[in-house]
This record gives sequence, structure tokens and C-alpha cells, in this order.
Amino acid sequence: MTPLPLPASDTLVVGVVGGWERWDNPVRITRRVALQLRDRNIPGVWVETVENHKLDLAEELVSKAFPEPSQARIVIYGQSLGGRAAVELCRTLQSWGMTVQRLVVVDAWGDGSRSVPPNVAEVANIYQREFPVRGWDHLDIEDPARTRLLENTRYDFSGKQIDLSEEFFLNRTFMAGHIKMEYDPEVWAHILRLICGALPAVPAASR
Repeated sequence: MTPLPLPASDTLVVGVVGGWERWDNPVRITRRVALQLRDRNIPGVWVETVENHKLDLAEELVSKAFPEPSQARIVIYGQSLGGRAAVELCRTLQSWGMTVQRLVVVDAWGDGSRSVPPNVAEVANIYQREFPVRGWDHLDIEDPARTRLLENTRYDFSGKQIDLSEEFFLNRTFMAGHIKMEYDPEVWAHILRLICGALPAVPAASR
């Protein structure tokens, strides 16, 4: 259970789940990554996940965690519709005067602004482009002097075998690369490295 407010210098990691999935669905990549991160028991790091259509809960969590906006230490990541919502959440935090240490966008999908606000210190975008659900192939950095683009990396699953046995048949059949992103251990490890790279408490060997 994340203590509210957080002790000074602690970091809150917020994962935004895609689709209409529950925040605690352990099959979805956002929750899977969160649980793996929790298992590392990193001192001073707290991890929570929220549903992309309930950003008000994420906002409430952040506001209670950091009553003093200037002391906020936040890392945000999101996948699919959760990636789009993660960008929206950063925009809200900008209006509160909060800095986001790092934003990780994973195969974001859906209508919405790809514009990353200047309160985001670092951002990474990873995606795939298989029909019919093609992830965002770029993000628009509003102020490159304040926001560093770490990477814009495309995954290609052509000829790569991914175990999708836990997924519904229709999703396996019609969502192609978008679903493969969720089940590829290489993608999970990639996301974890990006998140851990923003956590000063993590020893370099663990990043």
C-alpha cells in the first residue's frame, strides 16, 4: 500500500492500463510490469496502476502523494489507450506545476494529442505498426530544450513467435502486433529498463 503523502524524496511510478481492462488484471502488460517492479523492493519507490478511463483516480493519487507540487517525483508509463491517457495525465500535472521525471509510451493508440508537455523531463516511445491497430510512430515534443527524447523505437514481429495462449482468440486474430507487444518478454524487459533508468535508488547493475 502506497503511503499518502509519500515521504520526502520517494518516487511514485504510475502505470496506465490500456483498453477497458481492470487496473489489477495481471495478464495485461502494464500490470505485469508493475508487479515485476514491486518484486524488486526498491527503497523509496512505490508503484500503482490505474485504468485509462479513470484518470481522476490517478490525479487524486498524485495530489495526495505530493501535496507540495515542487517536491513531486513521478514516473508515468502507459500502453495502448493507456499510452494516450499517460500523455493526458502529464498535461494535467503540468497545470499543477509538477515535473514528470520520465514518461514511457508503449504502443499508444487512439485519437488524442501526441504532444508531450514541457513538464516531462524525459520521454520514450516504443511501438509497432502492424495492421489494424498501429501504435503511434512518433510523439511531438513541445519544448525540446526541456524534454529529452530518449528513443522512438519500432518493434517488428515479422516471423517472430510469441506465446499468445493466454489471450482471447479474437484478439490474437485481429489485433496482431498490438497484442504481441503485450506478451513479448523482450518488450517487458525494455519497459522495465526505461522505468528503472529514472529511479536513482536502483543500482546501475539492475538497470
